[in-house]
Amino acid sequence: MADLTQIHQALVEDYRESFQVAAGKLLAQPSWTLEATVVLMHLNSGEVTIGPVQNLPLWLEHLPPELDVFVRLQEQGVPFEEAYAQCLAEQGQEFVAACEAAKRSKPLVTHDNLAELTALSQKGFARQPRELLALAQWSDHVSGFLVSCEPFR
Repeated sequence: MADLTQIHQALVEDYRESFQVAAGKLLAQPSWTLEATVVLMHLNSGEVTIGPVQNLPLWLEHLPPELDVFVRLQEQGVPFEEAYAQCLAEQGQEFVAACEAAKRSKPLVTHDNLAELTALSQKGFARQPRELLALAQWSDHVSGFLVSCEPFR
């Protein structure tokens, strides 16, 4: 299997026209704001969404914020039962309701992930040449990466 960088490069080529449009929009923006342009490739359908980074929470199904602490604990290696018990003790019924909601919708990202993607957009905007945030949404995960706007001028 190809590494992720090669997969991302192939996606940029596959969606080249969308990247040309998005890069033009991003290059026209005088400074980074939440209006900064981003590309979201829906790989299951082949569709593309181009718009402002502020719309990421609308485009990507995400975990309720009450689960962010639980996810962080799990990423730190805290056993499931221990992390669940801690969050239940701290948040009570709100945590249980958030768990039930997550089971129904099967979100792909957390609020922390959304913040990281927003920060990546800002980082790419500040680079020379400017870089566009691209997101690839598969059925089971989302990956974000930066694409230079230079080839699309």
